[in-house]
Amino acid sequence: MGYVFIRYVKQDKAIAEQISEQLRLAGVEVWRGAQAIQAGEDWGDAIQRAISQADAMILIVSRHSVQSSLIQNEVKIAIEHQIVVLPVTIDFIKTMPTILYGMNWIDYRKNQEKGISVLLEHIPPSARSTHPVEAKAEQSRGYVFISYAQEDTDFVLLLREFLRERGYSYWDYQDSERDYHSQLFLELEDVIREAAATLSVLSPAWKQSMWTPREYLFSEQVQTPVFLLRAKDMEPTLLIAGVPYIDFVENQQHGFQKLEAELQRKGLL
Repeated sequence: MGYVFIRYVKQDKAIAEQISEQLRLAGVEVWRGAQAIQAGEDWGDAIQRAISQADAMILIVSRHSVQSSLIQNEVKIAIEHQIVVLPVTIDFIKTMPTILYGMNWIDYRKNQEKGISVLLEHIPPSARSTHPVEAKAEQSRGYVFISYAQEDTDFVLLLREFLRERGYSYWDYQDSERDYHSQLFLELEDVIREAAATLSVLSPAWKQSMWTPREYLFSEQVQTPVFLLRAKDMEPTLLIAGVPYIDFVENQQHGFQKLEAELQRKGLL
């Protein structure tokens, strides 16, 4: 049996879970990030694969998600793979993205029972069963955004393993992938907003990078928890002067122990 991919932003998680549960009981296999993406897996790659192989894409449209460049790009991926996109409205929206024009909109605002009924009518038979689908436990806690320069890849590999063991997936870009045309720039903002936390890997290369300091500043601005990880000796920099960091230079094992303690303190473990 196939599946439907459901896309939403974290502010709409409760409603997305409610809709997913109703579909599950109606015999629909629903692909939802935390239930499907394994801890330690690249979250961005997993999302793109899941969309390209889905039988349909359900898009939760709200005032929080309607302007997301990342979501609009994922809708483009679905369209390119000729996958039916089903926008489900949960808010009153004044202006819709042009990419959603002409699609079959499903209204979930006034009559939720009717909304689910209409949604089921549009889901391909290949993703439906005559019996409820077995409930699935979450495979990860979500993802952490790793901000680093390419020169620090060796440390990041250790960091990814640490995250896997603590139940997190990751999302990151190397310097070589940061072709910051306007679209990708906006997508990255959405990635950071949706992340459980940002881990900034400090090093001389981090200081010289055009983008890692900006990723740190933006994370602070949108109130995504930021953890500064000193992976290599570096000269002082005004940007983070006086900001606490976790030191991995003197004792790497102790650094990971401190990071675990800080994640627990923030309620992320």
